[in-house]
Amino acid sequence: MYNEVNRPAQGACLQGDDPINAKVSAAYDCGRHHSMTGKPCQDRAAGFVRGALAGVVLCDGAGSCAHSERAAQRMMEWIPDYLQIAFDTLYALPPEEAAAAAAAGQAALEVLGMPPEECYCTLLFYAAHADGRWLCGHIGDGYIFRIRQDTAVVFSAPENGHAINETYFLSEPGAAQHLRIRSGELHEPYAVLLTSDGGGDTLFDRQQQQPAPAVERLCDWLTENDEKTVTEALAHVIKEKMIPATEDDVSVAILYCGEDE
Repeated sequence: MYNEVNRPAQGACLQGDDPINAKVSAAYDCGRHHSMTGKPCQDRAAGFVRGALAGVVLCDGAGSCAHSERAAQRMMEWIPDYLQIAFDTLYALPPEEAAAAAAAGQAALEVLGMPPEECYCTLLFYAAHADGRWLCGHIGDGYIFRIRQDTAVVFSAPENGHAINETYFLSEPGAAQHLRIRSGELHEPYAVLLTSDGGGDTLFDRQQQQPAPAVERLCDWLTENDEKTVTEALAHVIKEKMIPATEDDVSVAILYCGEDE
């Protein structure tokens, strides 16, 4: 069982702005199939709060790659640093150009010394600035949910290939064509929840084609409690409730943006 929260005690404020009022929580755990076969969890998820910028990132390594968890780990660590530097630039670019720029994350995988086809992983991220701007990116499967005024919606849906178990990965040729970048402004409290396709088996109601009630409940936890408490509870829920409902690894990351302080 794993959990990740990246909150340096003294994060540098982006552009010298005031710190953002935000909380994050993230956890991931090995699915039943990988547990039975002795393979590691290939999901990774993390949250970060750094001065004026806060966000969540989630990566799901391809099951067909023997060590895709290394790629997922690398991207999970790289994205917070990259967004702190590139947030303003990406926000100002048209979506297609922003996707091409963010796809530079492929180069970040080269330090692993593995062939690109062994580095396949999905990428989901959402970052919020203290001034109300937000930026998100998504390639592959998994879900991004956003909750405003007590209503959860699918903010970014999975993109599958010709078969339901096929999807797109960051290190594939032409990845920029499938990396969906969106941006905007929001000046009210809200929450965002990212989950891998394994988590989607619990958090997306396929019969009703809408987020399951658990999405709002998990986000409410973070609204009402401290990060450490929620992260421990989230890890427990993943292990005891979500893992039994799927054979896949499960990862969840939650961001809550509160009122300006």
